[in-house]
Amino acid sequence: MQWLLSSHPRIHIHGQEPELQITWQNLLAWYKQLVCAGVWSAHANQTVNYRIPHYAGSNPERCRTVFARMAKDFLCGYGPERPRWGQKCLWLCAREGCVQTIQEVWPCVKWVICLRHPWVSFESQKNTFGAHLSAETWTANWIATAKFLDHHEGFLFQIDKLNHASPIQRQETIDRLLEFLGESPTPETRKFVADWPRIHKEREDSARTFRMAEQRKSEMHQRFPELRTYMERLGYK
Repeated sequence: MQWLLSSHPRIHIHGQEPELQITWQNLLAWYKQLVCAGVWSAHANQTVNYRIPHYAGSNPERCRTVFARMAKDFLCGYGPERPRWGQKCLWLCAREGCVQTIQEVWPCVKWVICLRHPWVSFESQKNTFGAHLSAETWTANWIATAKFLDHHEGFLFQIDKLNHASPIQRQETIDRLLEFLGESPTPETRKFVADWPRIHKEREDSARTFRMAEQRKSEMHQRFPELRTYMERLGYK
C-alpha cells in the first residue's frame, strides 16, 4: 500500500521501519505538550508575580496549527514534497485516543484500512518483526481494526484478496481507492498495478519457522467471540 500510493506523483506515504519509525504515540505526545505549554504560558503571563515577556501563550487552535505543520514537515522531510501525505502505521485505528486526536488535528483525514487474514498476517509478523508478539494482543488489535469501519468512514483494502485477482479487478479496486483519496489514476499507478511487484518479503517461505497451531486458533476464537463474526464478514475462514 505504501509503495502503491507513493508511486502517485501527488502522494507521499511515510514508511513503517520497525526500529526507526516515529510512532503516532510519540507524535501525539508532542501535540499534548504543545497544548499544555500554550495553556501554561498564557496563565503565567497573566500572573502579576510571574510575568515573562516571551511567554505569550498559545490557544489550542494555534497549537493544532503548529503541530499539524510540524508533523507534516517532519514526516514528509523523508520524501518528496507532494500535496497529499500520510503514514503507514500498524494498528493505529485500534487506538481510539489516537484516532480522536488525529481527527481533531486533521478533520479531513482519510483512513485506508489494510487487513489480511488474521492468522496469515500474524504468522508473517511473528516470522519477521514481531517474534515476541502475543496472539491475544494481535487478535484484539485485528478485531478493533475491523470494527473501526463500523463507526468511521474509511476504505477497506484487502491485499490478500487481490493477489490472485485479474488485472482488471486490481485496477478497479485501485481506481476506487484513489477516488476515495480525491485523486485520479496516473500512468505511474497504472504501471504499478500492471506489474504488481512483490514489494517486500523479509524472509522466504522456507525460512519462516513459526506456524500457528490449530489449537491456538481455537483458543483465540473462544476468547474473542467477535473474531469469527468479523472474519466471516471479511470473507475469511
